[in-house]
Amino acid sequence: MKYSLKNILLFCGIITASFTTAQKKTEDFSISLPDQKPEKSYYKKLKLIDARTDTTSLGIVQKGAFNTKAKVVPATPLSGQFQNLLTDLDNGNAEDGTVVMYLKQLYFAELTGAFSEHGYCYFQAYLFAKNDDGTYSYLDKIDSVIDHSSMDVTKATMKKGSDMVSNFISRNISKKAATTDQYSFTDLKNFDNIEKQKLTLYNASELQDGIYPDYASFRDQKPAKEIANVKFYGKSSKIIKIYEAEEGKEKEIRKNNIYAIVYKGTPYLHLPIEDAFTPAEKKDGDFYFTGKIKSTAKTGDVVLASAFFGIIGGLIASGPSSTLFEQKLDYMNGGFIPLKEVGNKRTAPQP
Repeated sequence: MKYSLKNILLFCGIITASFTTAQKKTEDFSISLPDQKPEKSYYKKLKLIDARTDTTSLGIVQKGAFNTKAKVVPATPLSGQFQNLLTDLDNGNAEDGTVVMYLKQLYFAELTGAFSEHGYCYFQAYLFAKNDDGTYSYLDKIDSVIDHSSMDVTKATMKKGSDMVSNFISRNISKKAATTDQYSFTDLKNFDNIEKQKLTLYNASELQDGIYPDYASFRDQKPAKEIANVKFYGKSSKIIKIYEAEEGKEKEIRKNNIYAIVYKGTPYLHLPIEDAFTPAEKKDGDFYFTGKIKSTAKTGDVVLASAFFGIIGGLIASGPSSTLFEQKLDYMNGGFIPLKEVGNKRTAPQP
């Protein structure tokens, strides 16, 4: 079969372009400006407090025919983008107010399946309005995950993520904050600590032994059942079986619908991939633990657990195998936030 020089050059051009795209290590993110503007805005200035665990990027996406991993790094800093958005939303009658965003999470990630890709965007933030006396009051908060599925999800996911951000700001600038709670700007910088102190889990001197079916019960320290005994995995600190007392005998309890347990004052979080409970240690106002997580989570897990999404973003480069990570508990929704990979150690198998 004969090939013309034109066809050969075209083919080479396609391959070269593919390699060039695959070698691109970063992807820009810019917040798109909405078509509709609110009739009234009380704010002209937006200050950003960036409280994200990782402020170097906005996650990881896959680029080109080879699905090369690329970090999402905005060319224009987020603080400037948020201010530009607020300025664009001004219809010409905005009042000279100030709004502050406490950004906890803004993260993109993609997972490739057999026939499609899933793109995710996780956005978690608080919004405050400045009062006339210089204090700040709570305006609104968001803790949402977007899941988009298609053959090529990057552009669509970024567009949906951008819309989620702009809509959150747009719908709040036309209202004033109730001044029942007043914070200084220093308070806002430490707002996580302020919120955690409102939760029984974080300010209790001792935790209540028992079984907790969900994060809400764990957060409020209201166990649903008592624990009679447990079984550890060998000499490790992981618990693989839990028992309750029934008619004078010990009966094993199914772990399927259990979020956490507290045994002899120590909290243990259930990790589905290990089907075991791993101990959590409280230090510096947060609960830390180590356990395996996968980069191939089900969409339902992501949506239901909300912050479980953060795990996916941290593991995109890890491949399909499970990986051991140091993690901490997200006080807002009970999700697990990955901090750093600690290597693959032997952990409890599924009993």
